[in-house]
Amino acid sequence: MELSINDFKEMMETIRDKTYEQKDYLIQLDSAMGDGDLGLTMTTGFDAATDFMNRYQGTDIGIALMQAGMAMNNAAASTMGTLISTAIIKAGKSVKGKNNVDSDLYLVMATAAVEGIKERGKAKVGDKTILDVFVPVLKTLKKAMQEEKKTIVEAYKAANLIAKESFEATKDMVSKHGRARYYGEKSRGKHDPGSAIAVLITEAIYSYLKCKS
Repeated sequence: MELSINDFKEMMETIRDKTYEQKDYLIQLDSAMGDGDLGLTMTTGFDAATDFMNRYQGTDIGIALMQAGMAMNNAAASTMGTLISTAIIKAGKSVKGKNNVDSDLYLVMATAAVEGIKERGKAKVGDKTILDVFVPVLKTLKKAMQEEKKTIVEAYKAANLIAKESFEATKDMVSKHGRARYYGEKSRGKHDPGSAIAVLITEAIYSYLKCKS
């Protein structure tokens, strides 16, 4: 399966729609250890990214994503907004000049996105952050596509399950970043809101790819 600029436009819309569906849930999760604005931040950020993508008239996927990421960053200047926009920008930069993305290039994009989050957030797996879902998702995608030679849709089916399992696992972790770190041991027993965003994005991409196949 090859993905064009139109696929990425529709994929961004699917993610945006999913953030609206789960807006109240994200606010509820974030209110437990944060300031409760995660649902608002994500809907605002993905609105901006989607609006830019829909206005973009070119075919260069990389440029479109880089600029969409900057639009998100300007609209949602929060910790999570910065992390997600960085991921989008890094993914775009990795395929700048490309009008189509195959499975191999998609893995390059996904890797760049996760590495961007690591670099920007200075976190690691186990710190109770978005990486506790995105890192296992990336490993699952790579194993499925590179070793098991599965299609991107089959790979995302497996990654979607891993995302949910990994999110549940954050409940037993202690937060080490952001406002939640001040709760220390009291953060144990609560799900990580950032990881919920990673699940949301993974679900949305899987949903789009499944419908396209």
